[in-house]
Amino acid sequence: MTALSSALRTTQEFLGWRTYVAYSGIAIASLPIWPFAWHLSLHILGAVLLIGNALVMAVWLTIAGFSANDDRKRRAARDVNRADVWFTVPGVLLLLANGVAMATARYGGFPAFLGTDFIAAGLGLLTATAVVWAFRLVPAQLRLYALAKADGPLDRTAYRSVLNRWYAWGILATIFPVLAALVMTIKPQLF
Repeated sequence: MTALSSALRTTQEFLGWRTYVAYSGIAIASLPIWPFAWHLSLHILGAVLLIGNALVMAVWLTIAGFSANDDRKRRAARDVNRADVWFTVPGVLLLLANGVAMATARYGGFPAFLGTDFIAAGLGLLTATAVVWAFRLVPAQLRLYALAKADGPLDRTAYRSVLNRWYAWGILATIFPVLAALVMTIKPQLF
């Protein structure tokens, strides 16, 4: 329980009024009152934000991880969490909210999530991404941030250990949404 409360306190450092305004804007833009093409555009934007941020953060943390410069490691540990607040979470919100709006408009609503092959597969892959992100990546990122914030020299051994775990889970969390994007684009008969 203390680890969870510590993670929540750390996460609050990256949230502010601008974040809440942006998230409110996403909610309004994703209301099911807008035309289908609008929701499709926002859905695609969400995929770009999610996958793009995953790839950029992987490159950024890799460059920082191999750097001999502790300041780069510290900055990367902070900025990867910031990027999640500004890109990953909005990407997921845009994907989900606009996916629901499109499924309602074109495929009959919530039954489409299980009855339409590509929607069920895409949602399953997105859910798997969310589980890995929430239970593996975010805790690793917050641990990297805690190590980066510590006074004194950076504990490079601990940093490298956490970063290696982040790499392993990050690969999985990147493959899932890429596969989801392929499934949603190709719309194959799966079941």
